[in-house]
Amino acid sequence: MKIKQLIFALTLALIANVNLNAQETTSYDKDNCEKYRSLYYQYLKQSMWRDAMTFWQMAYNYCGGQDSLDSKFYVNARVGYLKLLDAETDAARKVELRDSVYWVYENLIRLDSDPEWKAKYAVMLVSDDDKRFGKIDTLFWNSIHVLKLNSEASYIRSYFKHLILNTYNSAPADKKEDARSFIIDEYMLLSDYCANAIKKHTEANDADEVKRYESAQDFMEKYFLQIVKDCETLTSVVATKMKKLPQDKAIKTEKVKKYLNLLDGKKCQSSATYAALLDTLILLDPTAEAYFLTGKYFGDNGDDTKALKYYEKAVELEGSGPNKDKYVYAVAEGQYKAKRYKEAFRTAKTVGGTYQGKAMIICANSIASTANGCGESTFERKANNWLANDYIRKAAALGENVSTSQFLSGAPSQEEGFTQGVSEGSSVSLSCWGESTTARY
Repeated sequence: MKIKQLIFALTLALIANVNLNAQETTSYDKDNCEKYRSLYYQYLKQSMWRDAMTFWQMAYNYCGGQDSLDSKFYVNARVGYLKLLDAETDAARKVELRDSVYWVYENLIRLDSDPEWKAKYAVMLVSDDDKRFGKIDTLFWNSIHVLKLNSEASYIRSYFKHLILNTYNSAPADKKEDARSFIIDEYMLLSDYCANAIKKHTEANDADEVKRYESAQDFMEKYFLQIVKDCETLTSVVATKMKKLPQDKAIKTEKVKKYLNLLDGKKCQSSATYAALLDTLILLDPTAEAYFLTGKYFGDNGDDTKALKYYEKAVELEGSGPNKDKYVYAVAEGQYKAKRYKEAFRTAKTVGGTYQGKAMIICANSIASTANGCGESTFERKANNWLANDYIRKAAALGENVSTSQFLSGAPSQEEGFTQGVSEGSSVSLSCWGESTTARY
């Protein structure tokens, strides 16, 4: 230990260009300990880094050395050494200073359980292209997954970079899939941390922090695509993971939801694996959301009849909940696709909220789709197009990008209205829909 301390002292002397008079002893000397602690701290506050660290070394020796000092002592050393490292231009001296910073981090971690020190140390090792991958793994694992949403965006970026460049790229061929599988799980966790941090800082009106976490998420997306280039690869990995789902119901449910979100995010919803995840979710947690997602899967894959059944179940389970309008709209859309136009019309009319405008389009299209066979006369059948236009105008008023003149080309002409004795602006009753519209030529 004394030899190591002597080397450490002499190294600092070379770096600081001072003569420490071979202060290799580390026995406790109260007066000198207090004097040099005060001196190094005063110089540190004045940003006089070389002088500060010279006196820091003296304090280290007179205060009893490594085993007698508290974490604050090493916190100050970290600041001083990092400043010297930034300013140094000589390559050999930079290496010596870098090793000194590592030594300080090791002592900080020994004395202080704060995961921030482990994260900062790990980030530095990744930045320095250090090859002690196992050590980096341990440092990140015991810091980021403790801090979670409080983990700085820079920690998340650095950890994911390490996972791709070191964990995956350095894995032997027969371990690549295991590495990819592990990284996918970590990607989902880290994405959760970013999302929760963004929410937290948005609520605090901290735009700068929001940008940092958004940037970290974008960074991960870019690197993620290096190991998952297509849906086939991603679904293959997720399919393997499904065979190893945990037994605990709550944890298993959360895992399944995360795999679904991952496949959604990469637009990989058309696979059998996605369907199997949905089936599993319904068995584990038969909520309205689970039924809705399953209905969406079948709808996106052309099975509108089956999709409609799941949407109807979602509506039943949701009741008057916050997603009621979303699910009812899905039912109306499913009924329309199934050519059950009158049912689609009635259902769509009950939709409110942000989906109301889209629901009005379904009403309009349902009326127009049956116009030619709905009514007691040719005039009345054509007049359905006025009613369809009424609903399309409602959709436009609610913000939908539609033409307010849609369907009018199929409405009665002025001559046909004259023949029927129906003037401009007259009310026209439509028995097929039990509603009235206004004649307009």
